Amino acid sequence: MRTIHQSRLPVRTIVLIGMALFITTQAYAQNANARLTLSLRNATLKEFTKMIENSTGYSFIYSEEISIKHKINLKVKEKPLQEILDIVFKNEAVGYEFSGRYILLQKKKSPKNVSRKFTISGYVTDGTSSETLIGTNIFESHQNQGTTTNPYGFYSITLPEGETDLRFSYLGYGISKHTFMLGQDTVLNIRMKSDNQLEEVVVVSERSETGALATQMGATDIPIAQIRNTPSVLGEADVMKTIQLMPGVQAGVDGSAGLYIRGGSPDQNLILLDGVPVYNVDHMFGFFSVFTPEAVKKVTLFKSSFPARFGGRLSSVIDVRTNDGNMQKYHGTFSIGLLTSKINLEGPIIKGKTSFNISARRSFLDLLAKPFMPDDEKYSYYFYDVNAKINHKFSDRSRIYLSAYNGKDHFKTRFDADTNYEDGTTMNWGNTIISARWNYIFNNQLFSNTTVAFNNYRFDINSYTTNKFAGSSEDMVNKYSADYRSGIQDWSYKIDFDYNPTPTHRIKFGTEYMYHSFRPEVMTSRISEQTDNHTERDSIYHSINNSRIYAQEISAYAEDNFKISPHLRLNLGLHLSLFRVQKKNYFSLQPRLSARYQLSRNVALKTSYTKMNQYVHLLSSMPISMPTDLWVPVTKKIRPMQSHQFSLGGYYTGIKGWEFSVESYYKDMRNVLEYKDGVSFFGSSSGWENKVEMGKGRSMGIEFMAQKTIGKTTGWLSYTLSKSDRKFAKGGINNGERFPYKYDRRHNINLTVNHRFNDRIDIGASWVFYTGGTSTIPEEKTVIIRPNDGANNGSGGGWVIPYEPMFTNTSPTIGEANYVEHRNNFRLPASHRLNIGVNFNKKTKHGMRTWNISLYNVYNAMNPAWIYRAHNQEGKSVIKKYTLLPIIPSFTYTYKF
Repeated sequence: MRTIHQSRLPVRTIVLIGMALFITTQAYAQNANARLTLSLRNATLKEFTKMIENSTGYSFIYSEEISIKHKINLKVKEKPLQEILDIVFKNEAVGYEFSGRYILLQKKKSPKNVSRKFTISGYVTDGTSSETLIGTNIFESHQNQGTTTNPYGFYSITLPEGETDLRFSYLGYGISKHTFMLGQDTVLNIRMKSDNQLEEVVVVSERSETGALATQMGATDIPIAQIRNTPSVLGEADVMKTIQLMPGVQAGVDGSAGLYIRGGSPDQNLILLDGVPVYNVDHMFGFFSVFTPEAVKKVTLFKSSFPARFGGRLSSVIDVRTNDGNMQKYHGTFSIGLLTSKINLEGPIIKGKTSFNISARRSFLDLLAKPFMPDDEKYSYYFYDVNAKINHKFSDRSRIYLSAYNGKDHFKTRFDADTNYEDGTTMNWGNTIISARWNYIFNNQLFSNTTVAFNNYRFDINSYTTNKFAGSSEDMVNKYSADYRSGIQDWSYKIDFDYNPTPTHRIKFGTEYMYHSFRPEVMTSRISEQTDNHTERDSIYHSINNSRIYAQEISAYAEDNFKISPHLRLNLGLHLSLFRVQKKNYFSLQPRLSARYQLSRNVALKTSYTKMNQYVHLLSSMPISMPTDLWVPVTKKIRPMQSHQFSLGGYYTGIKGWEFSVESYYKDMRNVLEYKDGVSFFGSSSGWENKVEMGKGRSMGIEFMAQKTIGKTTGWLSYTLSKSDRKFAKGGINNGERFPYKYDRRHNINLTVNHRFNDRIDIGASWVFYTGGTSTIPEEKTVIIRPNDGANNGSGGGWVIPYEPMFTNTSPTIGEANYVEHRNNFRLPASHRLNIGVNFNKKTKHGMRTWNISLYNVYNAMNPAWIYRAHNQEGKSVIKKYTLLPIIPSFTYTYKF
């Protein structure tokens, strides 16, 4: 037999064969039509090829991978060789090709006889804990098709009948390979095994909606390892602080957790905790967020190409998913630092069926400071968070998740100079979120998630004063107390579907209903007078706005991620929303489009367009988050905010372990709010509609990013060049002239580096540089003469400070005022800061101990938090800056068991 096995041929022999094929092609072309008479019964491929070779003079070339599923039974009389080959290989995944005196056998690229397709679906989980893995990559090599797991770890892929080779990959895990013959719909649940060699990788690779090869642009997965290793104030790892290191994201005041993304304000960020909106994400007046890293599984930031399932905000979506809990073993983490103590516990309730995960955090500065307080003056502040989750698996088709979060800030003061006088203030603010989610698989192509949720944000303040008077004949006690409350409460129901008819189509659709109850503010005061324990007076007064504002919001969406050609993929979506408030309906139709064109294997271009609407506003006048900030809805007078964003980007992944990207954007905003000249908000929503103006905003920029994703040293370098401004009607704010936005910063550089020396020591560092934002600084006091026009603002586009009206309507007035010619007329100096943290790890018999030593603001840069006008010793007017956070060392001890 002259059969040549391709896998064993030396290079020189292959070259000689190639020459022979070229020379003899024409000589053997007619032999394919030679008529043969053959009779075979239960013959193998080897027996068949040998008989053909002996009868025709042809030689077969094929590798050892070529095989047939069925024995050959053949009886033909004077049939051409080509027809015989068609009969033999008709129901086999083998194709043939004549080349001179050789017949080449190879796997069929697209077998004509295969018309049936089947669906493979299932969950991908951690092999040890059974925690679902979000965004796992699934790739089938024969069809060159792939998909990823959804936010609940479920995947579905439809492929042609025949041999299937699936590969599952996820960051930090070894590749899981599965090869089998696909002949029916198949449920394949995958348990991934951790790969220690990849533990130093801290930047997430490509996902379904993030990464260079994804259709979506402006989307980033924030690595949990990066969140935990990024040095921060007092060593407190923080989700929001890590997001601030992304291109296009501004931090606001130095050290705060606020997010100003692509020219937007903090209330323009939709922040979701397991799919439920969170209205207040700040602790400690905005310097820390409510998300405990130990409770978080995945964080995704969307800042341009918003999927159609998201709506209600203009600037970004931050999707935070929490851990489900280990279904196999009990685990825990305990941590103590300079600011907080944390504990996380997880494990099975019913092994393999039901799990729990609970995390708790509390600050303890109030306990440490208490012994050092004077007896007549007490101050106390603390915050806490509790996350709890139960995950139950009814079957492979049905799961339920019960989640709860409760967080609170508590501030208290008390002053009692003597036994006859005492006053104090107590402030409490925080969130309560409860949700139930049910996953159900209708079939292997249709997945659903149903969520019912309750969300409550509340702020309470209570102040009191007690005076005691001892007279000669009788004793008197006067008491005064005031209670102030505000908040927002939501009930919501939504259902989402994932439908995957083919690997080239990934369809999502769903609907949501929300019932909002806004309570801008309620104030109650009480006055009590007692004489010799006899009540002379006990009066209760209600003031400010004592009524609720109710609103209903209905939305529906559909989006399709599909492939047009091997190079072009589109994501088309449509989001519809209806907001009803004060008997007025606001309807919005919001199209979404993103496209990716693959120029080559390593180069991709993307573009997107997104329209967004926003129906709620946050009233605030301070540069940092304050509990007195109030959420209010749109009204009959105040229309919804609206944005149109266009983006274009290029991505390169040709260098192993590196990813490079450049994205440009232009965002046009309508109905954005600014306080009128001369007014502001100081904890009262009374008449707020008359204090603001609606105008236009725009922001534009270009973002560069280079990131190293594998190796002992990982991290990224990003640079953002941006501009953001506002414009209002002529005669209004700034006399209708365009002015820079408060956090308009032209240049922003972020450098983040992590290096793993060995299993015991690793180091993380971040350096940031950004040019200054803007501020409004009044000129020297000026004497102004104004007629009785009743206006609060000065002429010529200037405005008067302080905020209270300085003139009356009774007569022409001469007054002295601080005068400002233009809004945001002063540019703050640039800021820069270096943070470094070192981890010392030690394995123990039952777990691992980690000591973290961090330095915040290593070289003590005196960055301006805000500026103000003052006078020096000579009496000259100067502008001074206030630095909030100098160099701060911290220490944290963590034990995992």
